[in-house]
Amino acid sequence: MKNETLEILNQYLEVFPEETERQAKLKNYLETHHYKEVIDWNNFDGHVVASGFVYSKKENKFLVLYHKDMKRFLYPGGHVDSTDATILEAARREVEEETGLSKLQEVNISSNPFVPLDIDTHLIPYNERLRLKEHLHFDFRYLFLVEEIPNILIDSKECSEYQWVTMKELKEKLGNQLVLEKINQFIQNLQEEK
Repeated sequence: MKNETLEILNQYLEVFPEETERQAKLKNYLETHHYKEVIDWNNFDGHVVASGFVYSKKENKFLVLYHKDMKRFLYPGGHVDSTDATILEAARREVEEETGLSKLQEVNISSNPFVPLDIDTHLIPYNERLRLKEHLHFDFRYLFLVEEIPNILIDSKECSEYQWVTMKELKEKLGNQLVLEKINQFIQNLQEEK
């Protein structure tokens, strides 16, 4: 998956060339690590993970889950498995596992559907429950659409509750992240197409 991930990163940087410096750590990581290490969640240099923001078009709201280990609301996502054919497939699987959702429609930002809306590098603190050391996540974040708010069946091992929130509430829960500006732009474009 290493070569495919590097190719996705290069195509991502064609869409967002202003992020070359922001993505330098990931690019260096992919160029210097063995392909098996890239998705190995026991690699404490870091590893690639996949996630998805879920947006309900009818209600104009986003799904967030309260993550027990992180002790905060987050968007669904998790580790890439060796059985996942692509990072996009991993993101879709993680969203489905954590929410019970199906029939997700992904938003394509490039001619290559595997290019995510955002790639973020963030530090994951020590996990007491799983006894995992502090490490980096290289998070490939996609945007998925549902027509209207569906029934949710959260994974109670990892999450304790969920909420559907407005963009303003999403910013309050996640902080002012670059990805939210990107999401906001795509949502505005969707609404203009109606």
